[in-house]
Amino acid sequence: MTLHQVTVADGLGLAVAEGGKADGRPILFLHGFGQSQRVFHGQFHGPLAAEFRLLALDLRGHGASGRPDDAAAYGDGPHWGDDVAAVRRALGLQGVVLAGWSYGGAVLADHVAGHGTDGIDGTVFVGACPLLGKAAAPYMGPDARAHFPAILSDDVAAQEVGARALALALGKRDGGEVESAVADTMSVPLAARRAMMRRRTDHAATLGALDRPALVIHGSADGVVLPAMADWLGRTLPDAVVRLYEGVGHAPFAEDAARFDADLAAFVRGL
Repeated sequence: MTLHQVTVADGLGLAVAEGGKADGRPILFLHGFGQSQRVFHGQFHGPLAAEFRLLALDLRGHGASGRPDDAAAYGDGPHWGDDVAAVRRALGLQGVVLAGWSYGGAVLADHVAGHGTDGIDGTVFVGACPLLGKAAAPYMGPDARAHFPAILSDDVAAQEVGARALALALGKRDGGEVESAVADTMSVPLAARRAMMRRRTDHAATLGALDRPALVIHGSADGVVLPAMADWLGRTLPDAVVRLYEGVGHAPFAEDAARFDADLAAFVRGL
C-alpha cells in the first residue's frame, strides 16, 4: 500500500492510501465520522485488490491528514467537496467510482454539489447519510443518539467512553480493532467533531439530479443510520440499486466483507 500526500487549496495536507491493481478502474473510498482509511483494510487485502485500483482518503482532521484547530475548517462550505476534487486531480482519477460510508456519503454529495459528475462513472452509498443537521434527524438511530453527545462533550473521559461504545456499534469485535477505532475518533480535534455535527446540509436536490448510476448498501440492523435512509436514497436517486444486508449493522464492508466486495465488484464491472 502507498500513502500519498495531497495539498489542498487551504494548504492542508491530505493522506490518501492506494493499493490494488494500478491500471484498474479507480474506486475512491470516503470513510465516516471519527474514523480513517484503516476501516477499509479488508477491501485493500481482499479480492477487489486483484481487479481495481483502490484508494481511500483520510478526511481532513482524521487519520494521517492535517488537523486544523479552527472549527471553520470543518463547517459548512466548499472544502469537503473541494478536498475530493483535489485528490482526484492530483492522482488522475478519471472514470472513478466514489464510495461514501456514513458521513462519507455527505462528503460524496458535497463533491457532486460543488463539482458535478464529470469524470465520475458511479457512486456508492454505504450506511450513508448525505443529509446533515435537521434533515438527518429522522434517520439517526439509537447508537448515534446515545453515543455522539458524549463524543462531543467537554469531558475527555466521557468522550473515550462514547468513542468505545461507537466502535462496538460499528461491529468492531477484535480488541485491537476497537482500540484503533477509539484512537481514530479521539485523534480528531474536538472542534472538528463538533463542527462536523453542526453542519446543516440537505443534498436532496443534488442527489435527485444525479446523472450517474448508484449502488446503495445498508445493514438492516444499523443502529447509527437507520435503514430508512437507504429507502430514502432509493426513492431520491434517479438510477439506484438498493441492497439491504439482513442482520448487518453500520459497517457492511467489514461485517459481511465477502458479500460487500462481490456486490461492489459487480456494480463497477457493469458501469
